[in-house]
Amino acid sequence: MKRTERPKTSRELWEMLTRMFPPFAEECRPEELADREREGTATFHSIMFPFTQYFGANRSSFSDRQVRQLAELINQAVEAPDELENAVSTCFLEHLRQVRTYKVLAPHLSTQAKRRTHA
Repeated sequence: MKRTERPKTSRELWEMLTRMFPPFAEECRPEELADREREGTATFHSIMFPFTQYFGANRSSFSDRQVRQLAELINQAVEAPDELENAVSTCFLEHLRQVRTYKVLAPHLSTQAKRRTHA
């Protein structure tokens, strides 16, 4: 499987997540993202926080392919200590158990990503 490139902007992250999970665009609307970009407040955190809520609320509806694609993105995100890694770790991975999705994603997570699921 071809390795996808790590997102470099909040827009790229949003685009990746909405390709994997099209209904997420209703939770994190493109207009809201555009407003945040104009204001200079669009961050990886502003995407991952609502995604965590979306993922937890819809966990039983995802295909194995969607879960594997998300895990690949998460695994790549935690490879470098930067803003993307921080957002994925603090907004998503640390809350997997709270939103009852750890068991769904854990089989596909790297050791490094699993380590970040403990707050």
